[in-house]
Amino acid sequence: MDWFIRDFDDPAYFDIYADKAADAGTEGPALARLLALPPGSRVLDLPCGWGRLRPHLAAQGLWVAGGDLSRLNLRRHAAEQPGPLARLDLRCLPFRPGCADGVFCAFTSWGYFATEAENQRQIAEFARVLRPGGILLLDLAGRNQLRESASRLGDRWRDFPTLGYAERVRWSRDQRRILTERRCQGKTFRHDIWIPTDTEVRTALAQGGFGLEAAFGALDGRAWAPGAERWIYRAVRR
Repeated sequence: MDWFIRDFDDPAYFDIYADKAADAGTEGPALARLLALPPGSRVLDLPCGWGRLRPHLAAQGLWVAGGDLSRLNLRRHAAEQPGPLARLDLRCLPFRPGCADGVFCAFTSWGYFATEAENQRQIAEFARVLRPGGILLLDLAGRNQLRESASRLGDRWRDFPTLGYAERVRWSRDQRRILTERRCQGKTFRHDIWIPTDTEVRTALAQGGFGLEAAFGALDGRAWAPGAERWIYRAVRR
């Protein structure tokens, strides 16, 4: 079973990511501004999780539909943030071509799959469902800062008693994927995410049918830099 099928559909997920609910008040409005679509635009939030960012997209006057593989997250989304939802695989979206003005992909939700071909398929699917001129906002962790942080921590477990879990972060042997192990509620979870270089992101977007319009290094819209905490790409469907 792929790690993301198990991890994101376990109730412990909400404990592990409890801090992201608080972060949404800052991240949501900032990312919505960087998406920069006019009111009335049709936006797909992929993956949407439990819908923590949806209210901030809607506050910009955007029509939002969410999609996720996790039934658990979709149930919470439907209860807390009602709106159009679909259970889906990011490699094969159940939407017609050209149906959306924007695709919103936040919090390093690209790179889950085991092969580069599968991850490229996700980008191609984003392009397929966007109209020509539509916008993809791809929000990723900055690879260089992530490497530096992991190097400082070393190969050791860290406890987060107030959140109720412990974690260990390491790089794969080939230095291409970040392996995050967590212990929570007596269970062990292991995220395994490809963390691309800037060149790899730009190449994937170009191969997927996008032209890169802007790259940002923070939520405030400052210019991209190699050591930035976030790498946020605003790409236009050709």
